Amino acid sequence: MNVIEELIEAGRAIVAAGLVKGTGGNLSGREGEIILITRSGADLGRLTPADFVAIHPKSKIQNPKSVRPSSELAMHLSAYQARPEAQVVFHVHPPKAISLGLLGLALPALTPDFYLHLGPAVPLLPYITPTTEALAAAAGDVLRDNPAVLLQNHGVVVVGQSVAQAQLRLELLEEHAAIYLDALAGGRPRSLTAGEMRQLDEVTGGRYQVMSEKC
Repeated sequence: MNVIEELIEAGRAIVAAGLVKGTGGNLSGREGEIILITRSGADLGRLTPADFVAIHPKSKIQNPKSVRPSSELAMHLSAYQARPEAQVVFHVHPPKAISLGLLGLALPALTPDFYLHLGPAVPLLPYITPTTEALAAAAGDVLRDNPAVLLQNHGVVVVGQSVAQAQLRLELLEEHAAIYLDALAGGRPRSLTAGEMRQLDEVTGGRYQVMSEKC
């Protein structure tokens, strides 16, 4: 299965899981030096190969020229530049993650599983107008040290070394956002401490540290 076929399947799964509605997001993947990104207005639940635009990051030449890439192309390119090992970028609008952003909250590591795949926290980027170069640059700065970022009043960006990894990270992010919101309603949630995260690294021979830091 090639990257476009994997992204088509991921788009359907993301929509079915309620992580985005129709055209409210964009997906991309690398194929050599080329970035394949969903076109402007593409419905993520009904993607076909014709919904992808090929972009060369250096020249920004697209093919075919009659099809416009997603308006968040600059953010995808910034993410790839920040994380050279990334092969996939997802930008979608999960409701629970957005709710956290509305409260001005980042998402801390609540469980070992979260830490394994998303690191110590998913930071919150304060609101910046979508589709702008300012948003692209700011998101890239955050992604340089994190595999995911919450975009306040907007959505999330997740990177991965594969479609499967990006999709898992997205699903874990939204699941833990829901858990965190539930816990906040009842009091002050306890997140993992820095010491506990170090212990996870130690008892697994660095496995947690490697997974969270290497994309």
